[in-house]
Amino acid sequence: MGNKHDNGDVNTNKEGIRDTTGNKSDFTAGEWIFSLSKMEFLKFNDMKGTALKFILAVLILLLAIPAVKPQEIKSEKVKVLVNTSGQPEAATVKEAGKSEKSKEPAASPVKQEVKKPDVLLLEPRTMKQGETFMPDLQVITLVMKIVNPAAGIKVMVNNVEVEPTAAGDLYTYTYQLMKGSNSLYISLLQDGKEIKDLAYSIFYTDPVKNLSPFALPEGKYYALIIANDTYKPESGMMNLQRPVRDATALREVLTSRYTFDRNNVITLYNRSKLDVEVQLEELQKRLLPEDNLLIFYAGHGIMDQEADIGYWLLSDATKSRVTWLRNSTITDFIKACRARHILLIADACYSGTIFTSRGYLDNAPPAITDLMRSKSRKAITSGGTTEVADESKFAQVLIEQLKLNTEQYLTSLQLYNLIQRQVLANSLTSPRWGPISNVGDDNGDFVFILRQKE
Repeated sequence: MGNKHDNGDVNTNKEGIRDTTGNKSDFTAGEWIFSLSKMEFLKFNDMKGTALKFILAVLILLLAIPAVKPQEIKSEKVKVLVNTSGQPEAATVKEAGKSEKSKEPAASPVKQEVKKPDVLLLEPRTMKQGETFMPDLQVITLVMKIVNPAAGIKVMVNNVEVEPTAAGDLYTYTYQLMKGSNSLYISLLQDGKEIKDLAYSIFYTDPVKNLSPFALPEGKYYALIIANDTYKPESGMMNLQRPVRDATALREVLTSRYTFDRNNVITLYNRSKLDVEVQLEELQKRLLPEDNLLIFYAGHGIMDQEADIGYWLLSDATKSRVTWLRNSTITDFIKACRARHILLIADACYSGTIFTSRGYLDNAPPAITDLMRSKSRKAITSGGTTEVADESKFAQVLIEQLKLNTEQYLTSLQLYNLIQRQVLANSLTSPRWGPISNVGDDNGDFVFILRQKE
């Protein structure tokens, strides 16, 4: 076949081998194969040389790195420290940390969060928001506590301001319920602005008459009223103006409005220590386990600071302790007395050292019945372990509240709450209420019962 000799043309020889050079090929097939293998071997040698050159370059670069000084590579967000000097890396990082730390801004002081004042309802414990409270009594006593107290705080119950107790953060309020539905709102104000409000729903119905044959047996009500306003000159005590007058008024209100028969009310006015001790012994023999006893004392009191003992001073008192009636004489009598309920009301200095036909109960609510079933030994005093004013408002307020009361059943705690607010508002005296220590109180309470109108 003819061959073309133009550049770029491809010729084919007689053996069918392609010649890309444009020249006629004189190689045989074997010679062509040998020639091709030699060319591939040369290409392999060229690749091997290139690899050796790359390895050599890497070794040279590694040997040259220690001679280069440390440099910092910076960017806007990341700072990388490259250690190329041969120095210990830890030291280099430490210096970098100091540099960065010195550039950080000083931390601003943390502001302490100021907690806002709050009001909590402690009593009645079963009264909850969002639930209808159904009490047994038509009068309920609210006990509220201020958490995180601050200046300018006021507690309001149905828009009536409540005064704090002697504790400062406790507030008590006696609330008279109407038959049927009642709404009660407790508001906490600071500087005239309401910061917390509590809302309660209350429903009151008349109690069901107790017809059980196992109802609480009715006991009699006794009262021992002791008052002294005249003292011997050798006692060093000045005469008082109100004790006998207040005692007479108390006797009248107890016998006219409440279930105290006149024959069961004993009065000792300006009597001796021995007279009192004899009468206590007589009562101990006379009283039965279901009976109730009220003891009232108005007169001078004194405190032996060294012995921590309180005394009542009767009309025959002198400067000798032998003539003084110790508080322990009263508490020993109360402990030994068989009466179910005993309430001691004392209007004297240091009186707080004493701490701690138709049936009357047919219509009593269950709560009252429970209080009267459990034994009680309670006291209400005109003050704590300090002196009180000679013209004490305590007895006057006590008698006034007993006259104004319209509740069929009035507990000693409710009476105390009525007394406390007025006494605190009109004098420096801080009345106290509570169980008498170590004489057998069993969480009951003394209950005043109004006479029923015929």
